[in-house]
Amino acid sequence: MKRIDDKIKEIEKKDKTNRWAYYIIVAMLAGFLVYASTTRKQMDIKDAQIDELTIKNSETYKKLDSTYAELEKTYEDLKNSLRPEEYWSYIESENSNEGYIAYLTNDWGIDKEAYIPSAIEKLKSSETVGFEGWLFVGSKDNIGNYENRDIIEIIYRQYFEGEASTLIDLEPRVGDIVKLKTTYNRKTYKYKSMSGANEQGWRNKTKAFVTEVYKDPNTTNFNIKIKYY
Repeated sequence: MKRIDDKIKEIEKKDKTNRWAYYIIVAMLAGFLVYASTTRKQMDIKDAQIDELTIKNSETYKKLDSTYAELEKTYEDLKNSLRPEEYWSYIESENSNEGYIAYLTNDWGIDKEAYIPSAIEKLKSSETVGFEGWLFVGSKDNIGNYENRDIIEIIYRQYFEGEASTLIDLEPRVGDIVKLKTTYNRKTYKYKSMSGANEQGWRNKTKAFVTEVYKDPNTTNFNIKIKYY
């Protein structure tokens, strides 16, 4: 994770510079609005007998209007300058399970909305760098009741409407990101029947992406296939 974190820190450093400028512009804009409002009131009091068209054609009004437009544009440009393209470009070039999972779950203050579907599709493909394997996570009876066996917790689901605490014990599904609840590493297997142990297991305190789910027809076992690092 070190290389990804270092890169994100570089991006965040640039973002902080932009954010300070953003805050300054916001303060300037607020100050300007107060000034413009006060000036307009003074003009209204002084020129109470002058109609609105005459005021709008005055040099003072035009200057205030022009300055406001320029500040508003600068405000919008800075607000949208957190470089989401640069962040996504780096994650895509790494093309790793770790990178895409971090992209979906970490909050670095960078707008990721446009690239979230792409990150999920990349993880669903078989071309990312990392490991994959099957894992037993719970039981499911014949009428569809799922029981979490305290092995994993769901920490991310793209289309979930509800409290995060409710998400934890739900039945895992394709596209979820899960985390080990146990304090030790977990073996994964090459086959959904939980045979053929992988040499590299799933490490404690790391996250994984669910690519397949499987209910064993001969038992109540519920297994998931994950991509991990």
